[in-house]
Amino acid sequence: MRTSTRRLLVIGLDGATFDLIQPWIAAGDLPNLQRLMAEGSWGPLESVVHPFTAQAWTSMVTGVQQGKHRVFDFWERDFDTYGFRLINASHRALPALWNLLSQAGKNVIVVNVPQTYPPEPVQGVMVSGRDTPGLDTAYTYPPELKAELDHASSSPYVIVPNDWLWTQRGRPDLARAELLREADVRFDATLHLMDTRPWDLVFFVVSATDGAAHFFWKYHDPSHPLYDPAEAACYGDTLREVYRRCDQRIGELLQRLQGQQDVNVLVVSDHGQGPLGPQAVHLNTWLAGQNLLQFRNRHNNQATLGERVAIVASHAAQRGKRWLYRQVGFQTLTKLRAWWPDSLRTRLGAETFFPGVDWYHTRAFSEELRGNIWINLAGRDPHGIVQPGVEYEALRDQIVATLPELTDPATGARPIRRVWRREELYHGPFLERFPDLVVEAEYPDVFKPHGAYTGASAARQLTPAELGQIIITGCHRSNGIFIAWGPDAKPGGQVTGAALIDIAPTVLHLLGQPVPVEMDGHVLTAALAGSAAGPVAAVTLAELGFDGAGAEHSFSDAEEEYVRERLAGLGYLG
Repeated sequence: MRTSTRRLLVIGLDGATFDLIQPWIAAGDLPNLQRLMAEGSWGPLESVVHPFTAQAWTSMVTGVQQGKHRVFDFWERDFDTYGFRLINASHRALPALWNLLSQAGKNVIVVNVPQTYPPEPVQGVMVSGRDTPGLDTAYTYPPELKAELDHASSSPYVIVPNDWLWTQRGRPDLARAELLREADVRFDATLHLMDTRPWDLVFFVVSATDGAAHFFWKYHDPSHPLYDPAEAACYGDTLREVYRRCDQRIGELLQRLQGQQDVNVLVVSDHGQGPLGPQAVHLNTWLAGQNLLQFRNRHNNQATLGERVAIVASHAAQRGKRWLYRQVGFQTLTKLRAWWPDSLRTRLGAETFFPGVDWYHTRAFSEELRGNIWINLAGRDPHGIVQPGVEYEALRDQIVATLPELTDPATGARPIRRVWRREELYHGPFLERFPDLVVEAEYPDVFKPHGAYTGASAARQLTPAELGQIIITGCHRSNGIFIAWGPDAKPGGQVTGAALIDIAPTVLHLLGQPVPVEMDGHVLTAALAGSAAGPVAAVTLAELGFDGAGAEHSFSDAEEEYVRERLAGLGYLG
């Protein structure tokens, strides 16, 4: 096994992409990222399908794909109903790199990595990330660390900035301030912990690069359908400003490391970003057009009066909640939660994702917020009508063959790249928890709930009124970033074919640890020089003392409500 006395700093820039970084480097805006790339190795980092936060970061830190680590999204199917349940870090089925390093006696500092709540006991410290249900919870390990964080920066500690809230209220100026504050707080907290704790690995994630793209893309991109020159004059530089701030703070980190020849640096992101265009794909509308799904409230009168009232109440509640978001602070909302009637609560039940579906006459269905299709399978789903085996496979074959032919009548474009059978993308013990088919488009946010839309076309252009309601104008792409710099990095190297699942084995190898054979990723030796580019030692998780997942931690009712509300506010629940 390779021995190493090196240390490693991993800087996570959520949603960062070379599509933005390279032009800004050419313009002289990002001198520190330019230095890291010029003196080290770099290349695009392929995300997972679908490139969303929870599964992407979990794949990165475990080195395995979703079928092994279980995390496919912020939620997973509840097969007793047609609903879903929220999951958290305790549902992750395999150890993350900080678990492996702690077991090996290495000191770790982990800050704000998504899907890390509740924080785990490590040899070192952990501050959980954006899935944390509020600052009132125990979001640090050890618990007493929490009291330090507010004093690490000139601003109080923040887990998830209120950029989305200020955007909804029509205050992009305050959203911009929140993003810059989050970046500063994250760097300040990390620097404080590096100065006060021993460490072999520091791994922290800045959220602002993701939020800036989501909420400020329309000001940045003249080709965006919502671009307005007057607004762009005020806010068009915000996205670049956030990257500049991160670059500046990276420069401070490098200055702090000056003269320390034992530290390598990785800069990574979980996915890239691009514009959210005017396209809309309604998968359940398409399934209905193929006679594979039937809506109760559109095609027949089978919905009971109670069910119709529930649907109307659900839509009214969501309108009411959006109004509340615009009036009071999110922390205030969470304190008021206990007094809200059930009709105001955000649910993950069947009517949230599948409003008005007649399960007794439906063979396939989609939650539409994601490019996923489920077969209404007998023996698995409560009212399943498709038999396993020949009938199930024939139906999947039919959808795989015909859905990519879907055409937008306004443009003639075909938005669906490919329909994957789940086993073509994933493998492992949790495959059966995943959708039967995964629909890949140019970007995952093209999929929209049919909602109030009553048209027959499953692919269409949003109306001007619908575009005017859009809050999120930038969305995820699969092209993340990878930069390696330091004594073990190959100078001037170009890295091709790198994927998220390659980061965990690369981290372990750089720190002189063997790589578990269970990992699907590989050490990115093309980015490394000297002995670091040499043979990779292998080991099994059992040999390291990991013989299964730990106990699952269910969110309390209050915690679950908090996370649901935030997901709704961020657009994940419509």
